[in-house]
Amino acid sequence: MLVQFKLPENSWFTYYGLDPFNGNKPSHCDASGTVYPNIPSENSNDSISFLVSSDPMPFPMLNAGRLYISIGRPLSFTVDLIGNPIPPRPADSTDPNYDILWDFFEVTYIPIDDDGLLNFNLSNVQSAGLPLSFYSSGLEPSTRQPVDYSRGWAIGGYSKFLTSIHDNIYFGDLILPGSSRVLAPGTAITAFTQKVIPTPLFSSNYLDNYIAQVWDKFKDVDLTFIGDPPPNSNNFVNWIGCVHDGHFTFVTNDLDLEPIVLSQPTTADLFENNFLFCISGKGEPGSLQENYANQLFGTLCAAFNRSVMLTTTTLANSPDCEWCKSKDAFYKDETTNHYSKEIHANCLDGLAYAFQSDDHCGVSSYISLINPELLTIFWSDVNDL
Repeated sequence: MLVQFKLPENSWFTYYGLDPFNGNKPSHCDASGTVYPNIPSENSNDSISFLVSSDPMPFPMLNAGRLYISIGRPLSFTVDLIGNPIPPRPADSTDPNYDILWDFFEVTYIPIDDDGLLNFNLSNVQSAGLPLSFYSSGLEPSTRQPVDYSRGWAIGGYSKFLTSIHDNIYFGDLILPGSSRVLAPGTAITAFTQKVIPTPLFSSNYLDNYIAQVWDKFKDVDLTFIGDPPPNSNNFVNWIGCVHDGHFTFVTNDLDLEPIVLSQPTTADLFENNFLFCISGKGEPGSLQENYANQLFGTLCAAFNRSVMLTTTTLANSPDCEWCKSKDAFYKDETTNHYSKEIHANCLDGLAYAFQSDDHCGVSSYISLINPELLTIFWSDVNDL
């Protein structure tokens, strides 16, 4: 596959991941598309960042990878002893990349039999920094039918997003001073908690009242969660949840599984995708119990971020379920994730990846292709610089 960058002059890329042809060693590729193992470094440097060319270049296969784009200067990375580059920390003013315009894509590009499988997504889970979009075509993995995808920011969408966030009384401080980078609310809360920033940029109590209303609602009403069928079955698994003595307890009679018991989550839990509020029923690693606990957890995080918990009594993990079909109901409550809301509103077809559970209901910008020939990375609006 080839990659073509249609970006402003003096743009740089960094593409690293695990080399499937060299024992999954942490590696990177240069401007010719040649793959090299990463060399550990004590200090941050730009040795794995390369100037973008307007000519298409080979895009090698790397697993669990990231493709960074920066404008004006190359990004610098410290490489740990294993060979893994340490990603930029968007909230940290001491990070050498703090004042650089950058963003990144999540990449898995691996061989499968005689084919190549590309999984690709623009990630705004931690922050948003550049108006990037992308296009590619190939075969849909399950049907092997031709498909093509355009994803990312709409033309002028990033500027509209910045304006909406700036004008929001609760989210406006998420725009880093003197920049066009916007932190995700969970990133900002964590940065203050970890003393990366000296003063809070976002309220750690923002969702607390909404969460309390949800807990009160389900004291008297059941919440049905429909989990995916277990292995070797076509039958969906129904969990019934209600709040008693402050705990939200989900039980099922469909399988021999223990109840999943939740305490009230914090705002940070829901924005940062932390399952710290599971009291019991989380299950052992790899178990069916863990599988359903994670299904419930991810769905609840998505429903809270999209503020539908007060307007529904049934949730499901499947993307063709009823709550997923009712996308017009997302983000209607004033206490919602406006960061995610405004990203979706200004991206192509409303598709984006703005929090960790944002793949629920098929609204992520994620694509999966067999044997793509060309991946094109676009700058969505030259006036945004």
